[in-house]
Amino acid sequence: MENGNTFKDLTAIILAGGQSRRMSRDKASLLVNGQTLLEQVIGQLTGHFREIIISVSKGQHYELNNVRQVEDRYENAGPLAGLLTGLQASSSEISLVVPCDQPEVDLGIVRDLLQALGQHDLVYLRLDTQIPHPLFALYRRSLLPVIERLIKERKLSVLYLLPEVKSLALDIPSDRIPWHLNSFEDYQNYLQYLRRKNQKSDGG
Repeated sequence: MENGNTFKDLTAIILAGGQSRRMSRDKASLLVNGQTLLEQVIGQLTGHFREIIISVSKGQHYELNNVRQVEDRYENAGPLAGLLTGLQASSSEISLVVPCDQPEVDLGIVRDLLQALGQHDLVYLRLDTQIPHPLFALYRRSLLPVIERLIKERKLSVLYLLPEVKSLALDIPSDRIPWHLNSFEDYQNYLQYLRRKNQKSDGG
């Protein structure tokens, strides 16, 4: 199905909607290395997948090339709304879902997820054997009816989906995806990390 870290049978869906309450500003538009956070994530996925879809909230739009943007059908329904819209737009049976606030994408983890998927409906990451991270995961398009039912029942956490379907947790150490920019402090810490990294590469 895939060769190395190229996954031409998979669609990549980036979840860029939501209200970013803890960040108090639009996460996707935060500047990182001279580009937006969303552009950085897109750049890491470009060329490795059949297509890239950006799931956005109603009325949201970004100036981007070579990606599709799709608006949530359900308002104020959290990441499940983005999942639903992204999977409906996907041309693939299986899609990789990633959050826009995870600035560094390890494609080796995607390969591990794909190898673990088997006949499961979805396979997601579990950090340090205890913290579920279902927004970096592989989802089958066949999950659409279950996701829509949960939205209508107002069970809006993705955690409600896991016991409803054939899901599998892939355990990895948390340091394999160390950055989640949930708050402005997280963002500042990430920028400091990048500055130190650039200084080292420049021999400073």
